[in-house]
Amino acid sequence: MNFNQNIDKLQIKIKEENIDCLIINRTDEFLNEYISEDSERLNWATNFSGSAGRALITHENSYLFVDGRYTFQAKEQINEHKITLLHYQEFWNELKKYFNKYRCVALDPKLHSIEDINKIKKLSEKKSTKLKFTKTNLIDCLWKDKPQRKYKKIFSHSIQFSGIQAVTKLKNFIQMIKLNNLDGYFLSSLDSIAWLLNFRGDDIDYTPLAFSYLFVSTEQKPTLYLSLENIDTALKEKLDNDITLKPIDQIDYVFKNLKHKTKIGFDYKNTCYYYFNLAKENDVTPCSLENPCLISKAVKNVTELDGSRSAHIRDGVSVTRFLYWLKNHKNIDQETEISAAKKLYDFRQNNELFYSISFDSISAVGKNAALPHYRANKVQSIKLKKNSIYLSDSGGQYYDGTTDITRTIILGKPNDEQKDRFTRVLKGHIKLSSHIFPKGTKGTEIDYLARESLQEIGCDYDHGTGHGIGSFLSVHEGPQRISKKNMFPSIELLPGMIISNEPGYYKEGEYGIRIENILIVKEFNKKLLNFENISWAPIDKDLINLDLLNSDELRWINEYHHSVNQKISNFLNHEERLWLKDVTTSL
Repeated sequence: MNFNQNIDKLQIKIKEENIDCLIINRTDEFLNEYISEDSERLNWATNFSGSAGRALITHENSYLFVDGRYTFQAKEQINEHKITLLHYQEFWNELKKYFNKYRCVALDPKLHSIEDINKIKKLSEKKSTKLKFTKTNLIDCLWKDKPQRKYKKIFSHSIQFSGIQAVTKLKNFIQMIKLNNLDGYFLSSLDSIAWLLNFRGDDIDYTPLAFSYLFVSTEQKPTLYLSLENIDTALKEKLDNDITLKPIDQIDYVFKNLKHKTKIGFDYKNTCYYYFNLAKENDVTPCSLENPCLISKAVKNVTELDGSRSAHIRDGVSVTRFLYWLKNHKNIDQETEISAAKKLYDFRQNNELFYSISFDSISAVGKNAALPHYRANKVQSIKLKKNSIYLSDSGGQYYDGTTDITRTIILGKPNDEQKDRFTRVLKGHIKLSSHIFPKGTKGTEIDYLARESLQEIGCDYDHGTGHGIGSFLSVHEGPQRISKKNMFPSIELLPGMIISNEPGYYKEGEYGIRIENILIVKEFNKKLLNFENISWAPIDKDLINLDLLNSDELRWINEYHHSVNQKISNFLNHEERLWLKDVTTSL
């Protein structure tokens, strides 16, 4: 439990500023999920380190809102004497309580989407509440040892991996703008800019992105704002042909010399309000248009799909070798969550085309596995225990693709309940993976398949079942998702999209289970779609209760294990190969 005084400092600060309620959103000015350390303001205020959350700070009370992935983790990290923990879905109802005639609600307009603030503005107008946009983030005023923003290398993502030239993507982008009768478009989504212009960066840990903004005009060359000192020379020469390059610190002048009432497109869901407001201050007309890159980026081209398949095989070899090491370690209780994660990293780092891991690996034993997004304590690392559940959720960034895979194993012998829950999670995984569905189906319409077996006994998991995944980009990529309708918005699944399949079960204080593979959405016939699995590593047969599997499920696991052995065994040493053959024999 954390007893830091930062909440107290914030409460004093908002009183001094005549603010009744301060909204804190965990993101940065690009509205990223994965952010650099200088943007970890929610963590500074509450000690919560998860990748999604919001807080409300008032004179007397503080509230932290997180989704089901982080409920247990937040309880462990926050000071519950000072902060009340609530579910993310309760945010708006709680916020409404602070809107009345005599109050002032404040926020940083760089940390909220246009859509978000338009909703808050309507609320403030309806309740005659003063809404204050802070010019300097209030946490930044108090954060004495705040890290400086670091700009790192920016490099080309070659055509052999991207599949389509940047100039072709830009032409399609501009055509989309013209079709919507716009004069230009402002883009601040880092993964979209990187994908569109075929470059990558190193500004955010484990996600190969560069801090940047792009203004695309229908009349002149696009203007790219980024750290000019950090661009690779070859990339700079390539970009100079088609794009005007400007320093990122000049971004506030982006709309300065545009014609009166120029119509500029913004993605209202994914662009911060600050730039929308800046456009209006410069007498430019903001218009709502979904990011034209969004679907093009999500629907991978042939080169990206082939690259992802190859990357997942190389990654699967590393995961399989790691599982062999875990299962055959004679002194496993001498290892820790950190040393196990390091071992997996060692297996990965020598792989062809490896760049980095794709997120901070989840290495969790026993009760820690019940925290869906647990992060091992590097100072007081927990030792692995015999006869305990161990969960590893990890991935790699390769030049030809991004990977993400979860395996849950037993370090010894499981009990009957663990086998039951694991098998039910597996049944859900199989049902979703095997599903054939009509074109036009949304991810929210098939999520139930992964939960059915668990729900038969009154169990469930409080996170989505599947997220999109990028191509040497973000490990979490929208807009495709598989989740309950009340969790996240969803769109129809399209051929070429890559998505995860990761049902789970979590028993607080005891253990957690998750099985995750990556799938490609494929065309089955003219009217139907199905999934192609591209993740390859054995699923722990020691945790399967055969009595719970029907004949189709049994066939699936046997065929899957046959494919794992076929694709992976040639890359293993003799002992690893014998072990893999044994653990993938038919049930």
